[in-house]
Amino acid sequence: MKDYLIKFQPVFYHLINNEFSQNRIPHAFLLVGNNTEKPLNFLAMSIICDETLACMKCNDCRKVLENKYSDIIKLDGDIASIKKGDIEKIQETFKKSSLEGKAKIYIIENIEYSTKEAMNTLLKMLEEPNEGVYALFTTKNINRVLPTIISRCQVIDIQPDSKESIAEQLINDNIPNDAANVLAFLAADVDEAKKLYDDRFNYMYLQVINFIEDLYFKRNNLIINTQTNLLKKYKEREDIKLFLNMLLLAMKDVFHVKHNQKVLYSENIDLFKSINVEETILIKQIELVLETIYTIESNANIALLMDSFMYRL
Repeated sequence: MKDYLIKFQPVFYHLINNEFSQNRIPHAFLLVGNNTEKPLNFLAMSIICDETLACMKCNDCRKVLENKYSDIIKLDGDIASIKKGDIEKIQETFKKSSLEGKAKIYIIENIEYSTKEAMNTLLKMLEEPNEGVYALFTTKNINRVLPTIISRCQVIDIQPDSKESIAEQLINDNIPNDAANVLAFLAADVDEAKKLYDDRFNYMYLQVINFIEDLYFKRNNLIINTQTNLLKKYKEREDIKLFLNMLLLAMKDVFHVKHNQKVLYSENIDLFKSINVEETILIKQIELVLETIYTIESNANIALLMDSFMYRL
């Protein structure tokens, strides 16, 4: 985790390293971005650990990572809206003596999903911080957080992982190059990419290539093969959405081959090069995939939507 932060989140790492080294630790932090899990955990461990920053090896660091540290309270606004009573419960709990004998930390992820009453109660806590009590917040949308709360926090922007860095980490974990490249464009971070990499992903990968072959070389087989091999096995909205997103990347590869650009499905580059389709038609087909991905978010009938999609292609 430390090596990851130094390489991919250098601003975050050097900022907290400077503050902790000088023993000037703010009582409240606000991490802003879609990729806050690792920085958040490292920050919590660093507050608890006896070393300047988290050593990642001691019993306290381990307990923080395993959610077993008794003096940490966690809330997540993405799971349930943060209410005034939740903040009051934190206040009441932290009036008691520390169970671990060290700092007390309350973590509120996705703080933007807090009621107005909860934010006002939280603001009072931040205005009169207790010694040894630290607040760690995350948000994906800082514009929905009270400016008065923001002003009382050390705000750190967490940069999204680049697609290249996600692919590199996946390849280092022995995921095949093509799969790693595709996953990097489907996921926001490495952890999400690893969760996507399963039998379903591998099956969808194969079906995407079959779809491309049928679309451009065996058009009469397209609908029946897709219904038989894809839609009978995977019928849920999220499954078909994954297929369409992977298909979108493959069709963009067909476009990129025409312009001598890098492709994600590199094992199939010869197939893509052999496709003879006018660029204007290809662009319209790509736009149709995008339109179908958008439509699938509604309560559309998946089978009918896919049939319509294939006829229009």
